Order: sequence, then C-alpha cells, then structure tokens
Amino acid sequence: MENAEQFNQSITNHQPYDGSMFGSTDVTDNEPLPEIYKCSLQARIFTPTHSTFKSIESTYLRLLIGPGILLNLLCLFILSRSKLSNKSTTILFLRVLALFDILSIVLKYIRAEMNYQSLEKVDLFDNFDRESINRQSKLSNIPGPISLITAANIVIAVVLRRTSQNWRISEYSNKQESDSSFSKTNLSKLSLGRRGSCSSTNIAAEAILATKRRTNAQVTRMLLAVTLSLIIFNIPNTIFFVIIKIYIARKVVFSLQCLDVTNGDITLYHCQFYLSVIQNILSDLPHVVNFFLYCLAGKKFRSIFISEFHQLLVDFHLIKQRERHHTYDASILNPDLTPDTDYSHNLGHGSSKTSLSKL
Repeated sequence: MENAEQFNQSITNHQPYDGSMFGSTDVTDNEPLPEIYKCSLQARIFTPTHSTFKSIESTYLRLLIGPGILLNLLCLFILSRSKLSNKSTTILFLRVLALFDILSIVLKYIRAEMNYQSLEKVDLFDNFDRESINRQSKLSNIPGPISLITAANIVIAVVLRRTSQNWRISEYSNKQESDSSFSKTNLSKLSLGRRGSCSSTNIAAEAILATKRRTNAQVTRMLLAVTLSLIIFNIPNTIFFVIIKIYIARKVVFSLQCLDVTNGDITLYHCQFYLSVIQNILSDLPHVVNFFLYCLAGKKFRSIFISEFHQLLVDFHLIKQRERHHTYDASILNPDLTPDTDYSHNLGHGSSKTSLSKL
C-alpha cells in the first residue's frame, strides 16, 4: 500500500515515477502489472476521434479568416453602391454588420493563435490541465455571446419596425408628390393641348415607386435572412450552455483517478467536447455566409455583384466588352443594365416627332 500511495503521489505531482520504490516487491517482467499501474487516463481520452476534433478546433479559424474578410469586404463594397445606397437605416445596419464580422473573426483568430502558441510550450500533462482551464474560461464566457446575440436580435427587430414605418411614410409622400406632379402636369398639358403625355408621366412615376418598393422588399429579405441564420447557427450554442449547467463531465474526469473514471464519464466528456467544437464553428460561420445570404435574398444585390464582377473581368482583359446589340440579352440577366424609363420615353417622342416632321 505504501508503494501504491507513492506511485499515485508521483502522478499527482507530475513527477517521473522511480521504479526503485518497488524494489521490495516480487513483481517480475513475466508477471502482469496490477490494473492501477496499467490504467492511463490519457489513452482513454485521446481517441482518434478526439484527436480529429482537436485538430479541427485548432485549424478551422485559419480556413475561415481569408474567405470571411474577402466576402465581407465585397458586402461593404456592394452595399456602398449608389443603386443600393438610399441612406436607409437598414443599409447602414448591414454595413455595420459587415464591418463587425471582419473585426470579430480577425480578433478571434489572433486570440486563438496566441492560445495555441502558449499551449505548445507546456508538457502533455500540463496540456491536460491547461485544456481544463481553457474549457472553464470558455464556459464562463458563454453568457457573453448569448447576450450579444439577444441584443443583436432586438436591434434587428427595432430596425425592421422603424424601417417598415419609414417605407410606409415615404411611399405615402411619394404618392402625394406623384399625384401633385400629375395634376400640375395635367393642367400644363391641357393648356398646351398635349394630353397624351400625362398618362406617360403617371406611368413613369408609378414605375419609380415600384422600383423603390422592390428594392425595399429585397433589403428586408436580406435582413431577415441574416437574422434567421444568426438564430439557427447559435442553436447548438444554447444547447451546449444548457447541458453544462446540468452536468459538466470535465470536472468528473479530471478530478478522479483513472480507475474511478467510468466509461460513461469518458463518453459524456467526448460528447461535450465534440459539441463545443461544433458550436464554435457554427457560431463563426455567420461571419462568412452573409454574402451568400444577400445574394439569395436580394436580386438587386446579386445583379450589382454580377455587373461589377463582369466589369472587373473586362478591366483585366479577361473577357471582351459586350457589344451594343447584346444589351438586351444582358438586361435579362442583369436588370440594372436596362435603359431608364425617361430615356426610353423621350426616345419614343423623338421618333414620333421625326416621323411627323417628315410627313
């Protein structure tokens, strides 16, 4: 018993075990060692699956930081275009969100790299203790991201409500302006004997209002898509937070001796570790996928991206400039390339006047 206590004390103090302390025993090379000497907590925990998730945890940020910065810069660039920049609160919020995504993923990457470099300087058993410390710090910091997500959802709801009210007010004012301009135009046209252009002016005003309504609806869908993705990707975070409030397998695994730790405790520790890695990845994905959500939810956003990307290829002489007779085909793929309503209207009047003068 004294030899076993000395062995356990040497493991607890992280000191190499001296075989001379068993000099008085009768254990030979041919006899099997007792179970207490063969049990290894490291071998039970460091399974191939655990090592795979450990490597994923240490490398996934390196794979996400490049696309995250590039895609959010594209979002900032497209959201700053004049075709979408109507000085609305929603557009401003989406720009701030893109900038926040860039800062978040960069700061998290720097913090992770500093932690991994510090972990490489410790021994294997110290790595065990450092891992438990990191787990404890992560668990203590979980309410922070949850509160931030809740606050972001509240801000999004307030922005949506105010934006919808502003749209209704602007739509009502635009209708009043179009009606007043229509009445003024109608009186002037009646005095000049040109009643035919009144209906075309009304059609042009209605087309402008319809374009604004479509753009506002697309921006609303973009904001709703971001909100839903934020909620869906953080569901595992909430589940993990509830689980660790009920039972923390890490404390059981690292506070007991190897023989006292059951296989069920090891399985629960593995499940909580795998879930923590998954929730970390899913909590960082919203910093990357917003660009694709904007492309799916906003036709205007997608058309601006296509036109800007096409112009970039033309500037680098990778493709040729589209000819004039291909403009109609391009307008089908990109509605922003269609000619203006006023331009086509004036063009029609010019052709009619020319034909009348010839007659």
